[in-house]
Amino acid sequence: MKRYSISELSDRLSVHGRTFRDAREDILYFNWSCSTVEFIFRGTHLNVSLRAVCGQEFEGMPTDPNVTTRPTWPWLAVFLDDMDTPIRKFEVASPNETWLLYQSTEPETHRIRLVKRTENYKTFLGVSAFTAEGDFLPVEPKASKHIEIVGDSITCGYGNLVKDPARHFYSADEDGWQAYGAIAARSLDYDWSCVSVSGITSVRHAGWQLPFAMEDLYAYTDRAGQERLDLKPEKWDFAAHPSDAVVVNLGTNDCYAIQFSPKADELERFPAAYRAFLEEIRRLNGPHTHIICALGSMNYYLYHDIAGAVERYRRETGDGRVHLLRFQPMHPLDGAGADGHPSLETHVKMAGELAELLRGILEGEAK
Repeated sequence: MKRYSISELSDRLSVHGRTFRDAREDILYFNWSCSTVEFIFRGTHLNVSLRAVCGQEFEGMPTDPNVTTRPTWPWLAVFLDDMDTPIRKFEVASPNETWLLYQSTEPETHRIRLVKRTENYKTFLGVSAFTAEGDFLPVEPKASKHIEIVGDSITCGYGNLVKDPARHFYSADEDGWQAYGAIAARSLDYDWSCVSVSGITSVRHAGWQLPFAMEDLYAYTDRAGQERLDLKPEKWDFAAHPSDAVVVNLGTNDCYAIQFSPKADELERFPAAYRAFLEEIRRLNGPHTHIICALGSMNYYLYHDIAGAVERYRRETGDGRVHLLRFQPMHPLDGAGADGHPSLETHVKMAGELAELLRGILEGEAK
């Protein structure tokens, strides 16, 4: 068995999503939901060595000084060739683990994808090495459109594997691969990436439970992950990784943050703050990317504020590549996942709505 370091395979590993390499230990981190490490392997035996860092989930209100926490560990899915269903999925429940990825009696060639099922900030995951009887071959790049889905717990697939609104967050219950953004992208044969964290707001609000809003994270590769590892956060290279469309499904938690804020003017200042974030997304992505400002499917309290901010922005700038999407609300007969989040049935419906809009925008544009 030969050991392959990440550096040795730098021209053999293809990554999808915002990933980074920690040069101190030569570890490739892929923390965001559905971030992927892909490669072509020919041989008979392949193991992967993984580095996991757990997050912490509160067992109660974070503001309670006596609240307890429990660790949350990442889950990984392994896909073979073009299969849409993983050949295996497992929790990495300690800092250093080695797992068997593939085994055969005779040498075979396969495309293998390692896809992180769980979200960033609650779970962190990296590849430190491979050991193999075989070789890694170059991955041929596949030309396709790329969409980036920016969001909160809904985009992460929080609790979508269970139907129990009374249940809280457990990483085993979350599958970003079966969340609406990933389903929509696969239905269109688009590449996609996610930038999403449960509980996150679009803009900062006084007194909210998370130490950051999406406006604090979006410009970076992985600010939350790199700060957790005591690394200086690096800016994301948008020019090197262009997106055809950016879907921003945020505002659900802004509603709650406004309600809990000690400041009385949070609602009044929200439209201008949301517009400033929209302008930053446009600046970072350049003039050609379509931006879809979405909301749903849990609450719509701020939809009219978002729509007003978007309409004013379009009218004042002439930017015709900014769009609105109001997802249909969760249907009672589809059930609800953990903490009342969308069920798998709801995610499939949301994916259909998003795919229809993207198809009309991106494929209509190509005609």
